[in-house]
Amino acid sequence: MAAVILTAVAGLTLPDIDASLGMGHRSGLTHSILPALAATLRRRWHPVAAGLAAGLALHLAADAFPNAMTGYATVKLPFAGGIGAGLSYAWLGVNAALASALGIGLIVRLFDRRTAAGLLVTLLIVGIGYLLRTDGGWPVLALGALGGWLLLRKR
Repeated sequence: MAAVILTAVAGLTLPDIDASLGMGHRSGLTHSILPALAATLRRRWHPVAAGLAAGLALHLAADAFPNAMTGYATVKLPFAGGIGAGLSYAWLGVNAALASALGIGLIVRLFDRRTAAGLLVTLLIVGIGYLLRTDGGWPVLALGALGGWLLLRKR
């Protein structure tokens, strides 16, 4: 459980390591599900992959709401450069959704129902804290609240 929570916190900022590695900001390698997928290569790393995926999902979702999707904010692919605003929104949205599905799926598979529910609630609280203080976080919170309200109303 600790591995999931700690790597989720790490995943919140991991994508921005790209600038330190000389890749340029919003590298498609770090701003994607790829780091979490790499952690799925060994079964014993699956808790790490689950947490990393959850943190990446929140980071990528927030990055999908920049002040303007130009230059610095657009996703850059190796050997191709920037992919433009429309594809950057799609890249971030699709990768955030895939990372969410991977993280939740692994948690549900790795832990019993009660533990998985506790972990998901813990990650929800961590995610809300992150989104409240990061650029682009408010729109993600609003969309999440709307989605939650619609699900509850459907019942």
